[in-house]
Amino acid sequence: MSGLTQTLKNDFNGDIDLTEESIIQTSRDASVFEVRPAGVLAPRTVVDIESAVKWATRETAAGNHVSLAPRVGGTCMSGGPLTEGYVLDLKRYFNHVGTVDQRGRTIRAQSGAMHIEVESRATEQGLLFAPYTSSRDICGIGGMIGNNASGEKSIKYGPTSSNVGELKVVLSDGNEYTFGPLTRHQVEDKKQLPTFEGEIYRQLTTILEANKRVIADHHPRTIKNAAGYQLWDLWDVHEQTFNLARLFVGSQGTLGIVTEAELKLVKRLTYSRMIVTPIADLDNLSDVVKTSLHYNPASCETFDHYTYELAEKLLPEDAERAQVARGKHMVILSVFESDDQVEADITAGKAKEMLESMGHETFWIDDPATINSFLTIRRKSFKMLLEHPVPHTRAEAFLEDTIVLIDRYGEFLRQLEAILDEYSLVYTYAGHIGAGSIRLVPLIDVEAEGAPQMIMELETKVNDLVIQFGGSISVDHNDGIIRTPYLEKQFGAEMVNIFGQVKNLFDPLNIFNPGKKVDGTYQYAIDHIIRKDVA
Repeated sequence: MSGLTQTLKNDFNGDIDLTEESIIQTSRDASVFEVRPAGVLAPRTVVDIESAVKWATRETAAGNHVSLAPRVGGTCMSGGPLTEGYVLDLKRYFNHVGTVDQRGRTIRAQSGAMHIEVESRATEQGLLFAPYTSSRDICGIGGMIGNNASGEKSIKYGPTSSNVGELKVVLSDGNEYTFGPLTRHQVEDKKQLPTFEGEIYRQLTTILEANKRVIADHHPRTIKNAAGYQLWDLWDVHEQTFNLARLFVGSQGTLGIVTEAELKLVKRLTYSRMIVTPIADLDNLSDVVKTSLHYNPASCETFDHYTYELAEKLLPEDAERAQVARGKHMVILSVFESDDQVEADITAGKAKEMLESMGHETFWIDDPATINSFLTIRRKSFKMLLEHPVPHTRAEAFLEDTIVLIDRYGEFLRQLEAILDEYSLVYTYAGHIGAGSIRLVPLIDVEAEGAPQMIMELETKVNDLVIQFGGSISVDHNDGIIRTPYLEKQFGAEMVNIFGQVKNLFDPLNIFNPGKKVDGTYQYAIDHIIRKDVA
């Protein structure tokens, strides 16, 4: 044990792991980056987390900068949990899941809990944690909160931020606080507290009021957004409540360590019907999606022709069932759910009739195996690319988190594909087209000369295009190492300065996951792109 961590040992009952094996394991996530941490701390209790934060504060104040980055499943595609400081491994011990509150339709879970455990408990009671992602079997609740993750049902139920009630968080003073919706009167009471919590409420409300116009002017126009700090969502104008929990959702552990969450659950609907609309001409894409959304589907997903062509090779039975996608540029999968099959069929039928009246051929899918095949191809788009047999290349996620307004989506895709074609890259895309979001992933030769520069050049071109179309550079996977350097392009210097003020208020010594959301650089990203193909 190092002399630095020796000072933590007496107050920390979890594991202090400085082994090479653990350092290597936590130096990677699902992104293009590799960052070697100083060590791994695995807390067993909230007291351990509080002790780690107080230790980091003491050491940093004494001139030995120590930082902490929370980590659960390691499935982040933006480099969110990667750090040169200490990884706070919440998955190892800090993973309790409570029982379902049937009446309130909630469940409480520690931030190191895995989503699959929450899903299992909810399913037993006929309920669902709605923002589940395609990585639902391996992702963690803390990561979903940190990234404001969402999945195929987000157009109906919203992202993680819409499905979280209270959060418990350890702040930089080393104490745990509970954050949830407060009335204006309760906010005023908080502001009177002679504590760090009181200071947070006093200063944050001052920042919001002093910059009201700038914040409002830079509100993303997209359905969802994970770029920057979510300052737009703290006041609920309808309920007249102020909820600081919403600020921590999507903050990637840069403002404090989330310890526990109250998760909202929804009724799991039993019956569904799918309609499929192939798209041959991208000019038709916006009309098809907007028409489908008019009928309130539970999900509106897509996959492109490259994904289908991979399925023909790797999932031939599924591809045969989904053969209406053959030869088309992409397909739109609209799923309508209800607790009554007739009602689901009626709604899907109305959407199908409207699409066909507009000249869009649409298929009624009622065979369960065929429905499953379409969804399997959509969900395995990235996995199939990972298995694509192109020598010296690897599927790399760094362009996969774009979102733009539906109205110009066909034009956006045409220009996006043209950028990829300049580099002669093999790629696939699939995703939540109903929200304006897709997951575009190319195959990259990471050992080629200049590969890191090419990756960041592509990142720049795609982000510029997204911003040109009025979109957001991050929707589910957050800023991390890859997108933080571009926040000023999206929001402007004045707004980024406000983000910095918020970061400094909560974390004045920069001990929480530095380099994400604030102060991340283009050069740091290039320097930490993985250069060796380890696949």
